[in-house]
Amino acid sequence: MIQQKETALRPVYIFPLKNNAMFQKVLIAEDHNLTHRGLESTLNEIPVPQVLTTQYCDDALLKIKSALLSQEPFELLITDLSFDDAHRDRLLTTGEELIEAIRKVQPSIKIIVFSIENRIGKIKNLFEHYEINGFVGKGREEHRDIKKALQTVFEGGVYRSQQMEQRFRSAGDINEIHQNDVQILDLLSKGQSQPQIASSFSPPLSLSSIEKRVNKLKDLFNAKTLAQLVSIAKDRGII
Repeated sequence: MIQQKETALRPVYIFPLKNNAMFQKVLIAEDHNLTHRGLESTLNEIPVPQVLTTQYCDDALLKIKSALLSQEPFELLITDLSFDDAHRDRLLTTGEELIEAIRKVQPSIKIIVFSIENRIGKIKNLFEHYEINGFVGKGREEHRDIKKALQTVFEGGVYRSQQMEQRFRSAGDINEIHQNDVQILDLLSKGQSQPQIASSFSPPLSLSSIEKRVNKLKDLFNAKTLAQLVSIAKDRGII
């Protein structure tokens, strides 16, 4: 699992795009033809000299590894989060799994998520746990936002749209959630008891510390029962 670290988010600026100041080699992982063609078109406008695409997470990881072996690594990955079931065996089935696998072989690669996901808890976790460099929501402004994200990330910044920044600032309860809380909520959703959850941590946590954290989460989300707490966590995209 990728070690969690605090990510300092910078303000989003619009930079003039320069042909000699942009990523040179980009990989797109997207299983919908129209979407990845649209992304290719946007990157060609900039232009980015080398743009490769794949519809499968496993193939994306193989391309990353192959590029490293040839000493011509990709500088940027643009990936969706959800991939349709395919008529082939797959080891990696989601964008999160792909990101985690790629971070292990090429930690320095820049990653932009391009997705319809709009749950603020889920997106927050992508930045904090998976250490992505940018998030662009699919929609009417995607063409403009992709260009802004590319330049911001290339310049060393972290990109979220202005609308997304506003949602993050207004989501006070989400901002109080830590990685241990996510694990606790996930285990609760799987039916584990609080003693089982305490022993699942390494090193194990005390039962009282789990109970205190669960009560804190119930207060934070105004949940009266564990079932309600889990339901709210799922609705908010925390788990």
